[in-house]
Amino acid sequence: MYPDDGGAESAAPLTAAVSRFNLEGLIPLILLVVIGIASLNYFGVIEVPYLPKGSSHIQVLVIGEPSLGEKVVLDNLSYMLNYRIRDAATFGNAASEELHQYDLIIFDQSNSSDKSVSVALGEAIQKYVQKGGKLIVVLNSGIYQNVGLMGLTSTDVVGWKATFGKIMPAECVLGADMVPTCAQGREQTVIGRIYRQDYDHPIMQGIELTPPAGEIPYAMRTLSIQADQGAKTIAYIKAENTPQTFSAILEKKSFPFGTVVYFNYDPGLTPGVLTNTIRYLD
Repeated sequence: MYPDDGGAESAAPLTAAVSRFNLEGLIPLILLVVIGIASLNYFGVIEVPYLPKGSSHIQVLVIGEPSLGEKVVLDNLSYMLNYRIRDAATFGNAASEELHQYDLIIFDQSNSSDKSVSVALGEAIQKYVQKGGKLIVVLNSGIYQNVGLMGLTSTDVVGWKATFGKIMPAECVLGADMVPTCAQGREQTVIGRIYRQDYDHPIMQGIELTPPAGEIPYAMRTLSIQADQGAKTIAYIKAENTPQTFSAILEKKSFPFGTVVYFNYDPGLTPGVLTNTIRYLD
């Protein structure tokens, strides 16, 4: 005996009921996933662009030894940020998870004799930026790699590409004496002013040059570095004690949201510029 057409007709409502049951069963699961992601972002475990965090304050991590001027700026911005200072040597293999608790990292070893990072910390900073993190780097911070053998610093490779990959806006090149221009001890002290180059950039908003003409110029430590491919020059240094110019502030974006701003001088000298930078990266 073969079933008549009535069997096919009765199967249609059953199929529709099963499909409706599957869809209704998925909705609570989807909601749980969305709520879970939002909660992790809220408490700073992960970072999801455009979702609000649990604190209205920016969470800032300073790696290294910030200058007095930088500390003054950070203290004056206490109404909008919280900051913590840590030495690069204190990070272990879990560095990546630790960094993602912060909205902004300031990496400044310019006042320290140790300008190295471990392989783990270098990779963690690179991943942090590539996933949307914001980073400020000062002078020749992080130009060497710490290989972990009793704190041994490897000096056979000098520059940021070895420690941070392609995220850095500045490039260390060989000088005329065949010594890398960013190497320790290669800083030059110049007397000069900082001029705006990118007239539309928020970092130099309202600042044509600093200090203005008529005021005493800055005495700045700086390096003869070059802007890396894909980097933007925001400002430059024009020396007054020598016929030279230097890159002052560089920026490089990393897909999709990461940003690195490089200062080729102590940003504490220009509190207005540093404040603009922190606000820009917020």
